[in-house]
Amino acid sequence: MAIARVMVIAAMLAGACSQAPERLTLEGRTIAVFNDSGESWKGVEIWVNDHYRVTRDTILPDERFVAPLESFVAGFGQRFRRDQRVSGIEVTATAASGDPVRLVWGTGRRR
Repeated sequence: MAIARVMVIAAMLAGACSQAPERLTLEGRTIAVFNDSGESWKGVEIWVNDHYRVTRDTILPDERFVAPLESFVAGFGQRFRRDQRVSGIEVTATAASGDPVRLVWGTGRRR
């Protein structure tokens, strides 16, 4: 009985000590954006290599949005190709409080 209690407590502590997901990650051929801010992000734009973009109206608190690289599109409709490499990712949005949100992986975006 005591061993079972110790195992339950150990499992609870392990869960409490686990790391939170990263806010911006490149996982294989997908980009994941995690909103851990506690407030909604509106007008979300995710840019890859300065030219390719995906938009999303809102990412809710504790939501993880995943977008495959092939869904990113440039200004004239060109899609991100399978043979292209990712050198930079930038996420911009506006928090519900009105504060700007900016996440960068790699080189980000030139302006």
